[in-house]
Amino acid sequence: MYLAAISTGYAVPGENFEASVHSAFQSALNLRLRGEDGLLTLIASSEGDLPQGIRLDTPGGFSFEGFQTGETALCRDGILHFENGLLTIQLHGARRWKCALPALGFDPTNPAVSANWTRVWEALNKRQRLTGSEIVAEDLFRRGASGQAGISRKVGEAIHNLLNTTRRYEMTDICAVDSLIGLGSGLTPSGDDLLVGYVAGLWCTSKDKTERGQFISSLAETIFQLSHKTNDISRTYLYHAARGQVSSRLANLAEGICRGNEPKHLHEMAETAMSVGHTSGMEAVSGLLVGLSAWEGNLLRKTLE
Repeated sequence: MYLAAISTGYAVPGENFEASVHSAFQSALNLRLRGEDGLLTLIASSEGDLPQGIRLDTPGGFSFEGFQTGETALCRDGILHFENGLLTIQLHGARRWKCALPALGFDPTNPAVSANWTRVWEALNKRQRLTGSEIVAEDLFRRGASGQAGISRKVGEAIHNLLNTTRRYEMTDICAVDSLIGLGSGLTPSGDDLLVGYVAGLWCTSKDKTERGQFISSLAETIFQLSHKTNDISRTYLYHAARGQVSSRLANLAEGICRGNEPKHLHEMAETAMSVGHTSGMEAVSGLLVGLSAWEGNLLRKTLE
């Protein structure tokens, strides 16, 4: 099969490369670059863009599940092909994708912006309760760690500690990050998803604020140091989030909040972001909203009154 790439993330090499199949799923295929730790991800057209992603113009019913771990993939002169001959990909002409979170300049003093943050917060908590999610964002703050059990209690403790560390602009205590990375089960553990969203939220607030930028850099370095605690797929998302790059679905939602988009459009973006995976999307959105409010504590306080 011959397919064209619709878009490529900023982390996709612009020159020849070699890789091997790391893992295959229905709508995604992960490749490990030869001689590197990072992963590239081939994704179906129905999925959002990724920092490390190559989004393909796939036909209906397409699946990557026929690929086997370890199969070799070669990219030469803009053509990516697999040794089994099942797929050849045209990379030339694909749109280069990269988000710009710091440029959003989150401003909670803008009524439309603060109202959008609240709308998404309410929609998130409603969805988490309806789906029976282990983690409900508002409960992490309303009842405190002592009123929760299992992973929710651990996340609550870590988020409280991370917020305190963030507000002090001190990255001397790495326990909060250490507690979150790898916390939970699945392809992308809950703690990792929350941390990806949290860092994304911080990046959105960093425009023209040197002290915030310096803290985020310190936090990013801590994430790099501790990312070995989680799996390859989740580590890839953490690595890019620490550099200010997340999925288009999460980035679009962040932009919708920060730009004060009208409620109907915002609701659609929120639903799209929250629907990723079983709970990964909801947890990333939880982290995003908490990160946006980290240096703007009144947002959280008002919702919990």
